[in-house]
Amino acid sequence: MNRINLTPYKLFLRRKSQIYSAIAFIVPVIISALGSANLLFPMLLGALAIIACMLLLPKYVALLVRIEDVINHRLARLTPSRLVRIGFHIPWVFAVYLLIASSWRINHLEPYMLLMLLAASNGLHGVAVSLAYRGHGDRMGNILLAFSLSAWLAAVSFISPYGLYAAALAAAAFAVHIATGMLSDLRAIFYPKAGVGVFFGTFNPVHNTHLRIMKEALDIRRLHKIYVHPTTVPKLHRTALESGEIAMTYQAGMRIYKKTHLADSSKNYFPTGNKFYEYEVRKELLKAGIRDAGLQDRVEVLDLPHIYDEAGFFGVLRYIKQKNKGMPIHGLHGSDTGGIWVRHIFDASGWVYPCPIIRSDNISATAIREGAVGYTPATVENFLAAARADKDFVFPSGYVFKNSRTPSNKIG
Repeated sequence: MNRINLTPYKLFLRRKSQIYSAIAFIVPVIISALGSANLLFPMLLGALAIIACMLLLPKYVALLVRIEDVINHRLARLTPSRLVRIGFHIPWVFAVYLLIASSWRINHLEPYMLLMLLAASNGLHGVAVSLAYRGHGDRMGNILLAFSLSAWLAAVSFISPYGLYAAALAAAAFAVHIATGMLSDLRAIFYPKAGVGVFFGTFNPVHNTHLRIMKEALDIRRLHKIYVHPTTVPKLHRTALESGEIAMTYQAGMRIYKKTHLADSSKNYFPTGNKFYEYEVRKELLKAGIRDAGLQDRVEVLDLPHIYDEAGFFGVLRYIKQKNKGMPIHGLHGSDTGGIWVRHIFDASGWVYPCPIIRSDNISATAIREGAVGYTPATVENFLAAARADKDFVFPSGYVFKNSRTPSNKIG
């Protein structure tokens, strides 16, 4: 039997959600103990709170994330889900208040202070999510850490004016977060009928809904052109592979990811599925699908892996803006998890007019990868049939897909 060697860092990766949850009530417990004549009660209450956080907080945050995703999927707007978060932070702030009040004899909580602490907690949440969308940390882990930091901030605020000052700054961050979301939603409604579009995603593979979105955007918004760029290897997968949290094999031309013993049980490593065609294949499928749809004169598939690997879609978007100076930029995106992720990239990159598309069909890239037929353009359908039959495939561009368990490559 092989012995698993867990270094402190790998152990942290494996238990990151539980660690972030456990530290939530460390500062509140210390502050509660400082205000109590009898240390036993706050320490016992604090120990129970820490255990409860380790067991329940990851599930609580996972529920919040699922509800946000459902709202985003149905509305393709940012503001509603951000407002829903407030309800999840109310019991959290009250839990900290009850712990501190039991030791410091705080008889009531001033309404203005409650509102500020709620706003501060949501402000930290907003910053955490924004950082995750920028590639710093992951969404689940960042939100858990934000909940912990908000508990610390609330506890300090009850006994020190410096805590209140910090809470006011975090509350201001929440106001900015809500305001930018509302402005983004307004730009999705009021937009100029001119400019160029950008469409980012995995396109794993491109299907008829992607092409319909492009056609509608070109016609409705009267766009001169749409630039499309697929992901190379998503940063989430790249970093998880490097840390050993996930492993990868090849099957039918696809990368197949799976969790390892180092994976965080509360982290969603595969928000858009665990099977990916190689970047070169997805790029060629995009070109072929766009040609099949007759859009090759108005849709351009960019090939900027060096920019993407260095700066992600932020870098690709900067390249497009520089290439089209002075022209309005329209950001096409779906309402699924990946689409909303791209929407945040648009918002963080400056003045982009979102073009949200609420999914109303039953076309699923996951189902297509699993064998569903009839949902992709002809060339894509032919490729998928060849890949499932373990056959090579030659694209119209001359690119040769070699069906093997190693990454495909271009011949010639």
